[in-house]
Amino acid sequence: MKRWKYGLTALLLTGLLGLSGCSSYPEQAADGTPWDPDWTMLGSVLGAEEPGNGFSLQENYSVLTGEDIYYATWVAGESSAYTNEDGEDVDVYDAQLYLLAVGCADESYALQNQEDWIARQQETYTVTETWSETRNGQEYTLLAYECGSETNPYQRGVSAFTVYGNYAISAELACRAEFTGQEREILLQFLDGCHYSL
Repeated sequence: MKRWKYGLTALLLTGLLGLSGCSSYPEQAADGTPWDPDWTMLGSVLGAEEPGNGFSLQENYSVLTGEDIYYATWVAGESSAYTNEDGEDVDVYDAQLYLLAVGCADESYALQNQEDWIARQQETYTVTETWSETRNGQEYTLLAYECGSETNPYQRGVSAFTVYGNYAISAELACRAEFTGQEREILLQFLDGCHYSL
C-alpha cells in the first residue's frame, strides 16, 4: 500500500521519487544550540527535534531534481485504508506532520517559492486565519485551514512558511476529524524545535 501524502507538501512533491539523503552535521545551530545528531536532518539546512505529542518519524527523503529538496514526515494515531481520487488504496493517519526544505538559486527565488506556496494553499483550502510568529529566532507566516473536500481524508490543518538563506521552508500539520490534539500548539512547539544551520 502506498502512503498517503496530502496537503501542500503533497502538491509540491507529486511525481517525485525520494532517495535517502546524507548530510554532514554542523557544530551548532544558528540559535547557538549545540547540534544534536539525533535530530532529523533536512540536508545541511536544518535539524528538527522529535515533535512529541504521539508523533513518530515515518519518512526522511532527499530528492534530487536540479535543486536540493529535503522532506520528512511524522505520523500520529492509527493508520487506516483510504481510496484516493486516483482509485489507489493508501494509508492515512489521524494526523500527519510534513517538513519540506527546497533549495533555490538565491533568496529572491526562495521568497517567490514561499509566496507561491501560500497562494496555492489559499486556493486549495478554506483558510480561516493567517498570522505571523517568530519561533526559535525564525519568522514564519502561518495559515490555519479547513479542507472541506470529499477527496481529501483530512479535515483541517495548519501550515507555516519561511525562508532561510536560499531555502524555502514549509511545515504542515494535517488532521483528520478523529485527531483530538491541538494542531496549532503542536505545530508551534515543533517549530520551536527546528534548528537552522549557520
